[in-house]
Amino acid sequence: MGQKGDEEMGRGMDMTNTEVKNLLENYKIHRKLTRDLLLSLGQEHLSVKPFHASGSFGKQFRHLIDIERSYVESLTTGSLSFFRPNVDHSIEIDKIRLINEMDTLDRELIQIICSLGNVKAYNKYIDCRQAVNYLGESNMFASPIQILKWITEHEIFHEGELALYVRNEKLKFPDSWIIWGLK
Repeated sequence: MGQKGDEEMGRGMDMTNTEVKNLLENYKIHRKLTRDLLLSLGQEHLSVKPFHASGSFGKQFRHLIDIERSYVESLTTGSLSFFRPNVDHSIEIDKIRLINEMDTLDRELIQIICSLGNVKAYNKYIDCRQAVNYLGESNMFASPIQILKWITEHEIFHEGELALYVRNEKLKFPDSWIIWGLK
């Protein structure tokens, strides 16, 4: 997360809401881990598939971007769907595009969350029925705060997968990954 994202985090929403501040900070910590790992990889690693029947490093990063895009779009459209008919797989082998897309989505997410008032942030107005197979029957509607939590949980899940990829390929973890005890 760059300085601009940090500055935007304080605008709009009543940032005296400790939960919202903590959730955004937690998201930023985990996105930084993902971004640091991507930055640490050579371009040639993006096409590596560390395990039989696994996706490549690049596919992992592209998938994170696609799912976050679905969540971010839901904050403006009011409807969550993971169906993306025009997935651009060419981004999977382009480190610069992956980084730029992550950064763009981060700015959009933070700007949207920070522009909400405290009441709207907690109102369950986002229709998740198209995604209920993934989210469960109890999640037919979600608040922006719940969306932010799901984005963060998804990021953390893929940190685990990426850790296995890095270990299998005998690569070095970025210094920031010490948070997981990994070097």
